[in-house]
Formats: sequence, C-alpha cells, structure tokens
Amino acid sequence: MDLNYRNIDWGSVWTDQMNKHLDSGNKKECASVWEEKESAKRFWEMSLRDEQKRARDVISKLYISPESRVLDIGAGPGSLAIPISEKVKHVTAVEPSKGMIEVFEDNIAEYKCDNISLIKKRWEDIDVEKDLDGNYDVVIASFSLGMPDIRKAIEDMLAVASGRIYLYWFAGINSRDEHFMELWPRLHGTESYSKPHSDILYSVLYQMGIHPNMEVFTFERSEIYESLEEAVDKLSDNFSLENDHQRTILEEYLEENLKKENGSYIYDASTRRVRIWWDTQNN
Repeated sequence: MDLNYRNIDWGSVWTDQMNKHLDSGNKKECASVWEEKESAKRFWEMSLRDEQKRARDVISKLYISPESRVLDIGAGPGSLAIPISEKVKHVTAVEPSKGMIEVFEDNIAEYKCDNISLIKKRWEDIDVEKDLDGNYDVVIASFSLGMPDIRKAIEDMLAVASGRIYLYWFAGINSRDEHFMELWPRLHGTESYSKPHSDILYSVLYQMGIHPNMEVFTFERSEIYESLEEAVDKLSDNFSLENDHQRTILEEYLEENLKKENGSYIYDASTRRVRIWWDTQNN
C-alpha cells in the first residue's frame, strides 16, 4: 500500500470534511433536522411505501435470529427497529431528535412493541457502560453516521458488539450534492461542502485494523412536482431561502436543470449508497 496513504490520519480527514459540511450552512446538524414531529411523521410515512421495501431489503441481509439482541443507532421513527423487533429478542434504539422520538413512541404503542428500549441521546453522548446493556449480536447504523469523530463512534460500537456491525452510508457525489455545490454560492455567497463519503469511511476502518465487506448499490428515487412553483416551494427549505431574490435564483435554476415530463418537473433524488459490514469476532 502507498506510504502516503498509510501516513494519512483518515479519522481527521472525516472530521475536517464533516465540520466543513456542517459549517457551510447548507445543512443543520443531522439530528436537528428532525426536531419537528410533522417532518418526522412524513419520514415514517415515506418508509411505509412499497410495503416497507427498503426496510425489508435491509433486514433480509442482517444475521439475526429470534434470540438476537440488536442495537439500532440513529433509529429515527423506528423504520428498522419496529419491523426488526418482530424477529428478535430485543432492540435497543438510540435516537436524539425530538420529532423522531415522538413518532417512534407513537409507533411503539401502535405496534405493541414491548421489546424495544429507546435511548434519547446522540450516539456521541452515549456512555456505553451506563446507557447500554451490551453485548449486542447486531449493531446497525443506517445513514446515521453524521458524527464528526467517526473513529470514536466506531470504537464505541465495537465496545458493545459481540457479533456483526452493519453501516450504511453514501458512495460518491450524487445529483443532490451537485445541485448544492452549484447553487449554494449563488444563493449565499459561500461554498457548499458535501458529507465525507464511503471511501473515507472505509479508510478509517482499514486504519483501525478492520477489513469489512462492502456492497455498493443505487437507491432510485425521483420527486415529481406538478409545477415549477411547487418545486420551488418544496425545495426552498433545503436551500435555506431567505428572500425573494434567492427564490428567483432557485426558480431560474430549477427551470433550467430539472427534467420536464407532461408538464411536471422531476427532481432526481437518486443516490449511490454502500453497505459495509463485518463480524467483530472474525476480523
């Protein structure tokens, strides 16, 4: 392996890129996006589409049994934890966002899940000895790796894992990132930085002596708007619009860049994603 690669502190690379992403202003800290219950409820309803296809796909690849104890980090409204709880002995779910917690608690009551423990904290604030009841046969973090100190986050996962760890994250720049990088300077006069992606995550793991399995896949999704006005209305929060001038810039950009079909405007929200997993007992 190239010596320059070995000499790079990949954990610091992740931290630097994540902090630039957060400081650039185009995104709030991951957890704070879901403080409102209505936003969290929409996220839950979206997860129910196609008979929970994404959740079923994820669960079908987990190494679980009726006796398994599972830790779900960044559990959201229970998109994975609720259906997983039907197949295992116990699920511990970690979720910090107020809106997500409220919807999750509603779901626990509705689905009568008496084998789920909900811990209302950021993973970064967890005391693995006091807050958790390890060891866990399965640890999963599904698109919830917004921690600036990713090495510490993984070390804490390892501290409570007795079986497999599954991480889901993003692989490369997607169309959404491209829109932000092009539009954000026009709107706000500053650069937009994307999150660190799976290449850096893999390098962090490798540097920790972990040699995981990886599977890259595409999550196909399009957002369809009946008019340009609807597209601007729905996307204005994403781009943190503050005045009419910014709205005009976004409107002109969407008119020029969105695909048009039968009078509708189509926003390509597809993403390349990666599934990373390893057995802590055999790595």
